[in-house]
Amino acid sequence: MSAPADPPVRDPKPARPIATRARLYLVGAALIALVAALGVFALGWSLYAVQQRTDTLARQVSALAKGQAVAARSGAAPTAASARLFKVEAGLIGAALFVTDESGNVEQSTLATAQASLPIDKVSRESAAGTASGILRNASGVRVLAVMAPIDATHRLVAVQGLAEIRAAYAGMLAIAAVALAAAALVAYVAGGLLARRLAAPLTRLKGAAEEVAAGGFGAQVAEEGDAETTSLARSFNRMSRRVADAYSAQEAFVGDVSHEIRTPLTSIRGFAEAMLDGTISDPSRQSHALQVIYDEAGRIGEVTDALLTLSSLDAGAVALAAEPVDVVALADALRARFTRTAETAGVALEIALVDQPLADPSRLLQSLSALVANAIAHTPSGGRVRVSSHVEGVLWQVRVEDSGPGIPADKRRDVFGRFTRLDSSRSADGGGAGLGLAICKRLIELMGGTIDVQDSELGGALFVVRLPSGRA
Repeated sequence: MSAPADPPVRDPKPARPIATRARLYLVGAALIALVAALGVFALGWSLYAVQQRTDTLARQVSALAKGQAVAARSGAAPTAASARLFKVEAGLIGAALFVTDESGNVEQSTLATAQASLPIDKVSRESAAGTASGILRNASGVRVLAVMAPIDATHRLVAVQGLAEIRAAYAGMLAIAAVALAAAALVAYVAGGLLARRLAAPLTRLKGAAEEVAAGGFGAQVAEEGDAETTSLARSFNRMSRRVADAYSAQEAFVGDVSHEIRTPLTSIRGFAEAMLDGTISDPSRQSHALQVIYDEAGRIGEVTDALLTLSSLDAGAVALAAEPVDVVALADALRARFTRTAETAGVALEIALVDQPLADPSRLLQSLSALVANAIAHTPSGGRVRVSSHVEGVLWQVRVEDSGPGIPADKRRDVFGRFTRLDSSRSADGGGAGLGLAICKRLIELMGGTIDVQDSELGGALFVVRLPSGRA
């Protein structure tokens, strides 16, 4: 049975541009705020409308109740004319009118079919005009506003109007408010688009620059403008882009240097080997010379390979260093054994005098100082001097490697420890190698808890100062 086929991979949905998202967020936030404002306004306006109508009815009912009281004191019996006047008054104030006794039984009403009694005991909110008001439910269960004023000791005049009618009278204001809020939402959409484009413009430029770097345009820069966060991001991007460009350039130079360092000895090895194989070199003395050249050139390739492997191990954190007292007498003897012949061949006087005792890894310290001494001899002209000395200053053991060469300019002293950096041609007599020795030296010194820097030497050239913990108790 064949295995089921993998489900097809769907392309992810493309994300919206940041300007579009910013506009949607801004408009969404504005709409939420406007809807909330409209809700609060509608609620507040409804309460305000009911209160205003209550105050108006209170004044009108109070005046009508006084008229009813005057008619009652005159002793005139109710007539059809007085009933019509009662309805006219109800029409003028826009509410139904009732005359009740003190228990709420309806004695007179402007409605054709009125309920027999009103729950006037629930109309309890007194006003300054001597009236009382409250929200009741009529016989149909509809909520109404009731305003009551006394006619005499036993009768009350009650005006009733539905809340829906009151609110409908003010609906025009709410419609105007809704239109105004809709207009505000439209303005927010347009203004949000303009603001979104303005906010997104620096990020859009950053996106374009990032794509340029991704396409190989290392070193691309963007304007450092916008708000604080965007300006900081642009500044960081520019620094990163410059570092990427510098690293790429250094790597290209490094690959070229390593290729040269390997290609040159390989060419010599291949040439002499072919000459020996095809019989061009048959004399024993010449064969011996050719073999020596092959041996020396193979050693050069081995040195470059070892340097690359050391850097790889340092990067991986696979180098474990000891911290133990170092025998400086043995260290000085090892340096003399390695470089005395090299210095004599170059015509350079080599002086090595080490005292006191550091806490370090003996083999790695020898490797670090060897790189410094080799560098000093390589960049010192014939007839010059290279001096290695040490002393203790406080809790630090200091070793000084100095030469009488051309020195290192102050603006390049930090660069000489770069992994892919070669010394300036003014400091190089024979090419200076692939530029790995000083990078390895600095890393090893730092892993042993020390520091290294470059100064001017009193011999006229460069002075490398290594500081390590002292082995003194």
